[in-house]
Amino acid sequence: MGVSLKSYGTVRKHLQANILIRQTTEVIQTLARYDWHSIDGLAEGNDYQITESELENTWTISEEHATGTVNDIPYKRYFQVYDVLRDVLPHSNTYGDISTSTSDTIDDSSTKKITVFLEYGDNYTSLSSVSFYLTRSENNKTFHQDDWSGGSGVGGPTPNPNDKYATSTNVYISTVKQITMATTTSDGILTSSILDTGVSNGAGFNSLLWQGDLGTGGAVRFQIAFSNSSSTLDTYYGCISAPTECLNPSNWITNSDWSLFYSLDNDTSLIFPTTSTIGFASPQNKRYIRYKVNLSTSSTTPQVDDIIINWNP
Repeated sequence: MGVSLKSYGTVRKHLQANILIRQTTEVIQTLARYDWHSIDGLAEGNDYQITESELENTWTISEEHATGTVNDIPYKRYFQVYDVLRDVLPHSNTYGDISTSTSDTIDDSSTKKITVFLEYGDNYTSLSSVSFYLTRSENNKTFHQDDWSGGSGVGGPTPNPNDKYATSTNVYISTVKQITMATTTSDGILTSSILDTGVSNGAGFNSLLWQGDLGTGGAVRFQIAFSNSSSTLDTYYGCISAPTECLNPSNWITNSDWSLFYSLDNDTSLIFPTTSTIGFASPQNKRYIRYKVNLSTSSTTPQVDDIIINWNP
């Protein structure tokens, strides 16, 4: 009986530890689902606790350890947040597996590793922990424009492009759901309105996709402007060379020469770089975005039917 009682006491402590850890993981997942920046903005490797405000029915995060006693078992509970690196797959416009290496990898600002710790028992001599990953994938949204026939002059910002845009040169937009070149002797360029995600700390931008027809000898190219200020979206970036290089934000450059930018086929998505490292040109964690599309041809005009920018708050 003595052995059984001692074993039961140990099991009871472990079960209580698992319950407390599970509570914390569920709260963290909920906070990230509704406000990614509540987790993304935490310093890497620091200890954090979660406390509940009963009056406001909300959870808050602070740099402390949560302590208490449950069933006469004292405990100390906290969690840590870590950045995540991913492999860059060669000859592919996608990211690879999570990696611990620092070479041929890129920081994924839309993924975080979380480790929850629980120290418990007399003098907190026992330790349990669990690690898991969070991705910025909830509440997926798009800016989808498939009509420009409303005309130019709408600079924005606007939460929905509807059928209008900012400016254009040598494009024909009178046909509903279609952009073509007015003449094939010079490039057609259309600049969208400033698109507002409404996310004050900045959204996570995933990809750009267009649908239509390249025609004969046609090319469709894109430049992107992004900022946290609606008054500073005057610098446009494009990705040089092949789509794999678009994953590296250092290859997002400013240049008025469209020939330096990758020509995006209508069955290929342009994957935005995920890193938001200071010094790189990355759209991540920016509130406003706008696109500039270039149509050119050596024969017949290409046709753009849809432009879709995918993002998460």
